[in-house]
Order: sequence, then C-alpha cells, then structure tokens
Amino acid sequence: MSTSYNKPAPFAEAVVKLLQGVIYSESKTLWNDLLSYQKQIQDYISQIGLELIIEKNDGYAFLRQYELDETGKIIGLNRRQSLSFEHTLLCVLLREWLDEFESSQNADDIMIITHNELRNRIEIFFKEQSNKVRLLKELDKYIKDMVKLGFLRQYNNENKNEEILQYEVRRIIKSRITTDKLEEFKQKLEANVQ
Repeated sequence: MSTSYNKPAPFAEAVVKLLQGVIYSESKTLWNDLLSYQKQIQDYISQIGLELIIEKNDGYAFLRQYELDETGKIIGLNRRQSLSFEHTLLCVLLREWLDEFESSQNADDIMIITHNELRNRIEIFFKEQSNKVRLLKELDKYIKDMVKLGFLRQYNNENKNEEILQYEVRRIIKSRITTDKLEEFKQKLEANVQ
C-alpha cells in the first residue's frame, strides 16, 4: 500500500526550524521565507496554539505559546526550565549588560564579550572564596548552557585561549528575559544573597 504525501508548503522549512528554536536574520533564506510568508505561517501555527514573533530590528524570530485560559495553561511545546542560582545570575548580567550596550552603541552593532569580561562581572557576586572558586571552575559549563539557551553564541574563537574566547550576546535574551522577568530574577537573587 503506497502512501501519498502532499507537497510541503513553501514555508515548511521555516516552520520546522521555528519549532526547533530561534531563526536569525543571518539565515538569509529562512529569514526571507519568514518575512514573505508571515501571515500564512501565523495562520498555520495558530491552529496549535502558537504565535509567530518577529523582531525585525534585532534580527530574530521565534514562537510563543498562547495561554489557553486565565490560569496561564499552555499546550507545552517548550519545556519550562528552572534555572540554578548561577544560571539566573548569568541571565540577569547578560540582559543588563545588553541594555547598557544598546543605550550607548549603534542599534545595529552586535555585542561581543570575552570570557574574561564575563568572569570578572560574575565573580563579584561571590564573596566567599570557596564559592568563588567553585563558580569559576564551573563557569565554562554555565557559559555552554547560555549558548544552548541561545543567549550567547561563540564568536571567532579560533584561538582556544580561555582568556580571549569571545561570545556574541544574542538579542533573543530580551524576549526571553523581559523587563518584568528581569525584576523577578533580581528579587530572587537578592533573597538568595541575603
């Protein structure tokens, strides 16, 4: 028995990539498909409780789930992850750092930070030497987790010297860590530090 398939929609690849994560404007073909078929994509994904978010100025697009009722229930495409203290701290630092950068730079510039700069910014939050040593030992793991979350991207890292490794801070962090979420994270961090 043969199975027949319909020809995929011209925006099918873009939808599949969106279901997997963020699409950035540097992926020219996908980005152009998103912009060309924006309405059709929205109509298609809305049937499964999703909304297409395109931030043209910042050059990224992603899917957000509709809340199904007033309790905030969602279908559950994206798993909610609870973040450790260190992850939360990194998210807050990166989000605030990006805000500082954007207020002082051209909006089209990308924000590049070094491993060393990141280490210097985070270690001031750890007063006890034992905590600081443990954090610095595990910092690479936390940075890799930020890369997996899409908040950082390795940038021209041919040189493996840890001191000069570079990362681009991705603007998707502004959509994932909203101003309200940032304030909530800060309050949790303050409560954890006291």
